[in-house]
Amino acid sequence: MHWTQIAQRNAAGVVILDLAGQMTLTGDEDARLLRHVRAVVDGGYKHVLLNLASVSYVDSTGIGEIVGAYTRVARHGGMLKLCNVSTRVQELLDAANISAVVQSFATEAAALESF
Repeated sequence: MHWTQIAQRNAAGVVILDLAGQMTLTGDEDARLLRHVRAVVDGGYKHVLLNLASVSYVDSTGIGEIVGAYTRVARHGGMLKLCNVSTRVQELLDAANISAVVQSFATEAAALESF
């Protein structure tokens, strides 16, 4: 994945992952987001919020990584949600029917209240 950064912070018992860059896979790069979410879940956290405010583009591989992260958290009895999703990225999630499974919120505050 092409990422500028994945920054982690906590708020009200929720791990917030601030993502920046493009969610695309090129070459033989590994699934960095999945690795990070795995570490969060293995650390005992069950509520994860992906903040996509600084994500400029998502391709099918990026969507697959979001689904994989959601599945990882859900298998451990938790919930993964999205916030600050751009209109273009939301359209892609809707087209792939991801929005039927993974909830997205316009703001971080609204997402945090939903946990």
